[in-house]
Amino acid sequence: MDTYKLPRVGETAPAFTARSTNGTVNFPADFAGRWAILYVYIGDFQPGCTTDILALSDAAPRLRAYNTEVMAMSPDSIAAHIAWIFSLRNQNKGNNIGVDLISDRSLDVAKLYGVTNVGDDLTKLEKMAIIVDADGVVQAVHKIPHAVGINTTELERELLSLQTARYQFAMTPSGWTPGEDIIEFPPQTVATAGNNISEKTANGSRCIDWYLCYRQDSGLRRASKTSQVEAQRDKPE
Repeated sequence: MDTYKLPRVGETAPAFTARSTNGTVNFPADFAGRWAILYVYIGDFQPGCTTDILALSDAAPRLRAYNTEVMAMSPDSIAAHIAWIFSLRNQNKGNNIGVDLISDRSLDVAKLYGVTNVGDDLTKLEKMAIIVDADGVVQAVHKIPHAVGINTTELERELLSLQTARYQFAMTPSGWTPGEDIIEFPPQTVATAGNNISEKTANGSRCIDWYLCYRQDSGLRRASKTSQVEAQRDKPE
């Protein structure tokens, strides 16, 4: 019996080599130093998947501005992918499709990523979106029912939230969008907790309680000397 294991957040993304509409892909090695979004879908020429790929293609330029590449994968052949791309271009006012399509005919990659995206039972078909960071580590995994379209707005928001947390060494609150205040990591000792509000306030943070302080989003979304400095500031003991 085939085993499908869902990758866990914090683990190195399962590596694979596969053919795509832009040549051979070695994942995640080809994207070292960049973030990546891998979208696993049910199949070409499917109504829901068509809207998903068009939405991802529209989002791709914005994602690349955040040092992030997006690609999609299904069990279809390269020939089917190419035929579908021409159809998608027609639906996209003749514009190119900005998403590389990967062929997983053997389902070996699907097994690596724990997605069962083939079969006759529509209730068991699923899609998946995986966010992998610049170090090749899984940061988010989402399984999506076949009848539900992907939300690229939320996917982009989550990506930016993850990058903000990484490079500003902070957390983002519920419903956060770029530009809104972010959350400081809480103190880890009684001594630091006692002085937290006064110290944070003096440094420009807005404190609700000793464990909940907000600071301004600096807009930093990628590795830099500044991010390395901020990563040491207020680091949990």
